[in-house]
Amino acid sequence: MTQLPKTVFKNWLHEELSALVSVQRCRFGHGETAGSIIREPELVVQMWAGVIIHIHVIDEPIPVKKVRRIVETATEQGIPSLFILDVQLLPQQNQHIDPEKWFVPIQSLMDDHAYSYQVEPNRVSILPVQFRPVSRYEVKTVYGKPISIRALRHSRITIKQAALKGFWLLADLESDTIANAPPIRRTDYSAYQYNGPRAGFRDMPHWENRNQPRTDSSGPPAKSHLEVCYELLGVTRSANREEVKAAFRKLAFTVHPDVSALPKPEAEARFKSLTEAYAYIKLTQGWD
Repeated sequence: MTQLPKTVFKNWLHEELSALVSVQRCRFGHGETAGSIIREPELVVQMWAGVIIHIHVIDEPIPVKKVRRIVETATEQGIPSLFILDVQLLPQQNQHIDPEKWFVPIQSLMDDHAYSYQVEPNRVSILPVQFRPVSRYEVKTVYGKPISIRALRHSRITIKQAALKGFWLLADLESDTIANAPPIRRTDYSAYQYNGPRAGFRDMPHWENRNQPRTDSSGPPAKSHLEVCYELLGVTRSANREEVKAAFRKLAFTVHPDVSALPKPEAEARFKSLTEAYAYIKLTQGWD
């Protein structure tokens, strides 16, 4: 029996996220439930740092008010949210559209771009997409290349877009920057501000250079993959080669499946995370 594209994507994303060094476990949620006031996530990710992230896979139009309710409820529970949209719901590359479309505000939740998923016969992929202003009344759809997920990051972000305005816990995907071609960049909307009967762009944020880390004056900056690896080993980034090696050996001995008191699957996952973190630090620092 042929699986629906959404099911195929959820299974693929579950495997991708479960393999990340910073992820302790990833489980399936219930997703959209008929009659439910609050939408349940399709995937629930638990990080080794203790943070839980909700991922929503959207395969039908969703009102912006409902998106706000999802983010607001999750933030109250201390849970960052991430949305990934079915590419079939979105315009084609370079297509001009009305900025009042339901999916346009969602990009304000993810560093001035959104994520879409695509299921092809021999490939499943995530594409960054941006709705970039071309005039006061039109935005252009721009897709980046498929991304390779390196890590999940999260932070508390101030959103200025009117429909989603607030101070929310949000998640994002960390990927290789070379994947975004055509480039997905932060947009300066100031040239498109105006006073008129339509919402237009007057409430959209004025972003800075996209290469700068995501920060907020009231919250800590998002952590890099390297910082997460150091944290997993319990050392600071100033630790030298021998200190990192000693920390890895000490932790690896306590969680190794042959000696750990943890359940074997959990011990194996923890040991794998430590090994990958140590390998990534060595590779980044140029240590043999």
